[in-house]
Parts: sequence; structure tokens; C-alpha cells
Amino acid sequence: MKKDWMISEAEIYKAKDFGQIEILMAGLDKSYVITGCAGSGKSVLALIKARQIQKECGDNYQIIVYTTSLCRYMESGKKDLGLSNNFFYHKEWKFERIPKEYADGHVYLVYVRDMKGNYIPKKSLPVADYTIVDEIQDFTMAEIQEFINATRKHFLFFGDPAQSVYGKYKSTMPVQNICQVFGANEKIKKIPLYNNYRLPLPVARLVQYIGVNLPPFDEDTYKSPEKEMPYVLRYDSLETQVRAIYRLIRMDLTDVAILLPENDLVKQVVSIFTKLNYSVEFKYKEGKKTHDTLNFSTTAPKVMTYHSAKGLQFENVFIPVLEYFQDDGADRRTALYVAMTRTYKRLYVMYSGRLLPEFWQRLNIPSILYKESEYEEVLDF
Repeated sequence: MKKDWMISEAEIYKAKDFGQIEILMAGLDKSYVITGCAGSGKSVLALIKARQIQKECGDNYQIIVYTTSLCRYMESGKKDLGLSNNFFYHKEWKFERIPKEYADGHVYLVYVRDMKGNYIPKKSLPVADYTIVDEIQDFTMAEIQEFINATRKHFLFFGDPAQSVYGKYKSTMPVQNICQVFGANEKIKKIPLYNNYRLPLPVARLVQYIGVNLPPFDEDTYKSPEKEMPYVLRYDSLETQVRAIYRLIRMDLTDVAILLPENDLVKQVVSIFTKLNYSVEFKYKEGKKTHDTLNFSTTAPKVMTYHSAKGLQFENVFIPVLEYFQDDGADRRTALYVAMTRTYKRLYVMYSGRLLPEFWQRLNIPSILYKESEYEEVLDF
């Protein structure tokens, strides 16, 4: 069974993480910018603070996240905590939607576009006493200002500078600068989180070479009891990689994510699973259309891009077709880092070709940090 990511306040106090406890005890009389690495509990704390607001101040709050996948993933936490308000995916929070009937008779909400094809913003954005935003590092200064303008009292921003993957497409706002920019007109307190409760230490040692501008590596901050070494495995082709994933899943793996750098590769992998007569859930874009069957209440394998996996966690994470990864800047490397840090137990990196991809060799990653044989993998099971 997959791990329940929504831990309780009692578990947080028991862990004696003073950063997390400070956030739990923080009053609602000021705004907060909360920073922390992947697995530090930011999303859990965001929802717990929402419950505190609901209990003490009523339901005049809004929760905004960056991706639809994370929005859907956090629904279980909403149910567990008895939160009354719906979550906003940022796009639906900002842009106008209207109902449209399709040929199949179903009516869906679709975004309104102007003559140039651009989304049309709402005439007035939703406003609340409190605004909670997760993955704040992926928003621009203008978007962050919109959140602040839509907040009557105080905001709570949660983010990680090491997971900003959209700088290539827009000028995102560094998390560490938010307090400086908006501090003049707002009581803002910054609270850092240091411990990582998700990522196994052997995986952390490997991904330290992948991430960009990471803080100095400190083994003591990794609290997971899992000790399994990651795998970097070579195969002949994309299809043999997918067949290997299929074989390993059939050896009783659950809570599986298969993460890829591009939408076209997601489509190809889904097609191979279909040929194998094996059902997976997926999300990928094809032109302006999004194909999305993800359902986080099931344990079916999930196939998606690195970007779509932001904020999620899985017991077993596969990163196939490493040979297709294009290391053309910090955003790409950060996206790969985000994908590799989604696991809370096992990580499998796969590639085709005689040698590891050039970028991997250039990073001088010691081979002692991972296993290279699928035979060892089978013995472990």
C-alpha cells in the first residue's frame, strides 16, 4: 500500500522538528514565507494551517497550488482535515472559464481566449482574508503581487528555491527575496525547514550531484529509515526499458511513478504499456489538448512528465530514457532533480546506449552511489 503523506500534528510534535513546530504554533496575525527542501513537510503544514484558520477565523481563506496534479493529490489531505474550501489550481484561480457543450453531450468548463489565443484573466480575482500558496517558487513577482492584493489580512507562502523549474519560460521570483520585496508594507516572518522526511539517504547522496545551487549536503537532515541504494540500469531501447519496468511492477511493486522529460515520451510509454495489455494512468499534453487519467486514490502506476510530478511522492520512482534528457540549463537539471526526489523508497534510473549520457559523465557522479545490475535488483526482492 502507498504511504499516507498526510501526517498528523501529533506525529509532527513527536518528531521534535522545531521548524515544523514553530509553524504549527505560529499565530495568524502576520504573513509567513516558509522554505524547505523536498520532503520537509511543506504541503502538510500548508493544509494544517488552513485548518487552523478555518477553526479560529472561519472559512474565509483560499489555497492555491501550481499544478493540477498537486491540487488533486492534496484532496486527500483536505478530506482528512475536514477543510470546507476547494483548492485552486493557479490557472483556474486567475483565468476566466465558461461552460461549453461538446459533441458527446457533456458540458465542460473551458478557458476563454482572446483573438491571439491568450487566456483572458477574470475581471476580479478571488479575494480572501488569508491566502495560502504552495510551490511559490514557480510564480513571478507580478503573480505573487496578485496573491498579496487578493489577501485582506495575511498570506502564507510555501516553497523551495531548489525546485524552481519554470525560469526558462517566465521570470520567477526567488523565494528568498519575497520578504525583501514586500516586507516594507507587510509583517512577514520567514521560517526555514531543514529536515527531509521523504528521501532515503542513499538517494539523497545521488541527487546532490543533479540539483542546481543546492545547500551544502548534510546527512543528518535526512530522517527516512529507508536505506535501499538507487539503481542506474542500461537497456537496449525505450521499449526494453518499459518492459523492464513492467516486469518489476509485476513483482509486486505498488505506488509507482514513471517520470519522463517530455510529453511525447509519456505518450510513447503509455502506448507500450497498452501493447502489453497493462493499465496505467497518465497525463500528457498533445498540442493544446491535455490527456489526463490520473487518480491518486488508486495504486495504478502513474506516467507523467517531470514537471507534472512536482509536489507528489511515490514509493517507487522510475526515470527511464535518461538518454533523451537535454541538459540545456538550470531549469532542466532542476526538473530532473525534482523527478528523482519524488521517491520515498526506491529509485530506478534507466538509459539506452553503450555509455551513460554525456551530461551524467560530466557531473562526475561516483558509480559507488548506485547499483548497475538488474540481477542485484531481483535478488533484493
